[in-house]
Amino acid sequence: MEEYKTIRRFDNSPEANMAKNYLTQNGILAILNDEHVGQIFNPAVKGIKLDVPVEQYDKAKELIDEVDKETVERNLIVDILEECDCLLDGHFKLTSGLHSDKYIEKIKVIQEPEKVVTIADMFALKMHDIEADIVIGMAMGGIVLGYETAKQMNKQFAFTQRKDGKMIIRKGFDIEPGMKAIVIEDVVTTGGSVKEVLELLKSLDVEVQAVGLIVDRTGGEVDFGVRTEVLLNMKVDAHQPGDCPLCEEGVALTTPGSSDK
Repeated sequence: MEEYKTIRRFDNSPEANMAKNYLTQNGILAILNDEHVGQIFNPAVKGIKLDVPVEQYDKAKELIDEVDKETVERNLIVDILEECDCLLDGHFKLTSGLHSDKYIEKIKVIQEPEKVVTIADMFALKMHDIEADIVIGMAMGGIVLGYETAKQMNKQFAFTQRKDGKMIIRKGFDIEPGMKAIVIEDVVTTGGSVKEVLELLKSLDVEVQAVGLIVDRTGGEVDFGVRTEVLLNMKVDAHQPGDCPLCEEGVALTTPGSSDK
């Protein structure tokens, strides 16, 4: 029987899972013990143990000690995107209409439920201190991510979608004036769709407390005027169609991820 040793203790499930996943990605057979399901943010919950095989303890400790939480987070999200074959090179027309030599095929993450849970854990950890009533997911990719984040944070959920070119809240959701919200989106290039959602929620007298993004392709330059939590910042060039070097070179243009947004 494998003998395990505790390498670290955590006060919350998202942080414990993030550390476990980081070690697992690096070949360590890490497990969690004493995790209280459904009480992630209860202050009384203490002592979630991160255990590793005794023979892997030294390597695991070196991995954990040499990086800070932000580095663990960044490495984990990059590993997830790479494992799902999400990071594509080529000549792409983005949802914004801009052209780029890189594309993030986020739909491939959504088809992996375990990875969706991991990403939601990361969002929940980064925004656990925010007072919010509801999590809003943006169609399409943000719906699944927003739902799982709402589940992790024990919040109400709703999603937005585009109808006749206009961003709306899907009918049937109970959105009341005075509510406080967190908005979840997968990838932004210009941030235009997120800004539309923020304006929509403002018109409904819903106060947005934060925006959560998997990837910010502006490298941190986008500004929504509210707290923004990003799992991965990437500075990726994007060009207007008339000023695209790949078009000038005659490289075939691809329009991936068509979602009628």
